[in-house]
Amino acid sequence: MTASSAQLFNWINISGHLFNQSTSRIIWNLFLAFIPFALSFYLFRLTALRNLWWWISLLIFVAFLPNAPYILTDSIHIVELSQRNYPHWAIVLVLIPQYMLFICLGFEAYVISLVKLEQYLTNFMTPKYLSLVNGFVHSLCIVGIYIGRFERFNSWDFVTKPGTVLITTIQDLENGWKILSMAIAFLTLWLLSELIKLVNEKLIKSYKL
Repeated sequence: MTASSAQLFNWINISGHLFNQSTSRIIWNLFLAFIPFALSFYLFRLTALRNLWWWISLLIFVAFLPNAPYILTDSIHIVELSQRNYPHWAIVLVLIPQYMLFICLGFEAYVISLVKLEQYLTNFMTPKYLSLVNGFVHSLCIVGIYIGRFERFNSWDFVTKPGTVLITTIQDLENGWKILSMAIAFLTLWLLSELIKLVNEKLIKSYKL
């Protein structure tokens, strides 16, 4: 094996090893993020019948929706993996693009889910109330993200131990610093959502043209 071939093999090996550090986490989190995305196409149709299954599906949608913007917080793993013994080129060419794609897919799922909800509610509400609902949904997601990232709860815990989740959430909401951090996160989430919606609308218009 020549020196250049050995170097190429070493690069491929490092890239594959770094890429695989996050593969299982990314696949699982994207699966969770796409649950509300998929449900939004069933729930928010004008022809949808609001029967018992519809309401159960709506609860599942609400419980799993924070998983989509939660993906933004997974960017901390870029820092974590960057501190390991990987070369800088691997961080720039493998790790960062991997997480950028991961975050974009998850957040896009979140925005589309909200757009489907807004389109559905447009038939029943004025723009003023739509904005309130939108803000309320963002707020629920921020609380969900916070207790998921820092209290380590997940969507299943809302079913298996709702009392513990509720008590912990109330205690967190009584802390001024935690409320401030949630408010900053809410503003960030809202701005990013509106930005992505604008980009999506422009892309759709360009495609139609």
